[in-house]
Amino acid sequence: MKKQHLLAMTGALSIAALSTPALAENGPGGFYAGATLGYQTTDMDWKTDRTLEPNGNPIAPLSDTTESLDDSDASYGLFTGYNWVVGQGKWVLGAEFSAVKSDASDEIRNRIPGLGDPNSNPTSFSEVETDDLALGLSLRGGYMLHDNTMVYSSLGVSQLEVETTSTCPADTNVCNPADGLQRFSDDERMNGWALGIGAEHFLSDNLVLRAEYRYADYGDFDFTAIPAQSGSSFGADATIEVVRQTLELGAAYKF
Repeated sequence: MKKQHLLAMTGALSIAALSTPALAENGPGGFYAGATLGYQTTDMDWKTDRTLEPNGNPIAPLSDTTESLDDSDASYGLFTGYNWVVGQGKWVLGAEFSAVKSDASDEIRNRIPGLGDPNSNPTSFSEVETDDLALGLSLRGGYMLHDNTMVYSSLGVSQLEVETTSTCPADTNVCNPADGLQRFSDDERMNGWALGIGAEHFLSDNLVLRAEYRYADYGDFDFTAIPAQSGSSFGADATIEVVRQTLELGAAYKF
């Protein structure tokens, strides 16, 4: 279903960005700034690497140690950059900074992976949430198909904050009911790489439309889902792997 959404949006953005008649006479060189509106899918894959008794001794997992979490949401952002025209006006090199706002979260309602009995009631649960602002810095390389239309690719770095929350209700499954509800959180600002492809079309000397697809891999985040506490709770150390795909339509003003 998500692939269908991505394909449909790719077609819509491409038509919107490329079907306008060419008007501009100047090249793409110089400073520019603009805004984007898009659609994002975020994959957050959980894997529990180690499960522990309350005394801290390792034990075999008590439930499945893996879970695939994901979320999709609209995104919007701002960008600014500079282009240099080289190679007799056909090639373009540039650098760009972006800030994109969105929200992604998902949860496992019946367990902390690796701990507890998913069929017990009540039981523990887990949640993973990404920060609503992702920052990026990229280098771009483009080719002018004709005077007013450029195709390009980009490669850069991106930063995103991820927060995990594991909750134990007052049961005898993972946590000691005498301690009441327990909640444990951890967060990490993750750095990853981002690869993009897109097209830009000049409506005038200063107004530019763009359509872009971007893939960002933020790598792994190691954290303690729940600490082993003598007489209080079992423990679990886990890893979250975060990947985000974005489709955007943007408009920019070239100074």
